[in-house]
Amino acid sequence: MPTTWTNREILQYYFRGMIDLKIKYLDNSEINNEYRRENETFIRAVKTTLDDFSSQLTPELRAMYVSKYKENKPFIEFYNVVAPTGYIMALNKQLNQLVNKIERPKERLYA
Repeated sequence: MPTTWTNREILQYYFRGMIDLKIKYLDNSEINNEYRRENETFIRAVKTTLDDFSSQLTPELRAMYVSKYKENKPFIEFYNVVAPTGYIMALNKQLNQLVNKIERPKERLYA
């Protein structure tokens, strides 16, 4: 897991299904320290925010985002096929604004 998170890393982590695995791990882990608490808050915020966004998408648009962030397919392959270009661009802008609003955990320096 990265110590600093870019929007792209967050979206990749979510659409690849890694967020669900991380939450399952956190639920079963007995480790309880400040680093874990900060990350757990962040991971759950990502899950909640992006689940709300994804629930509003059609199955085709959701599959498009999974392909984009799991298989690194360019959005241009989906323009005017899954939805009009302008609509996909507006969704991307909205998605990036949502991810920007998520508070990231403090960067840690390890010795």
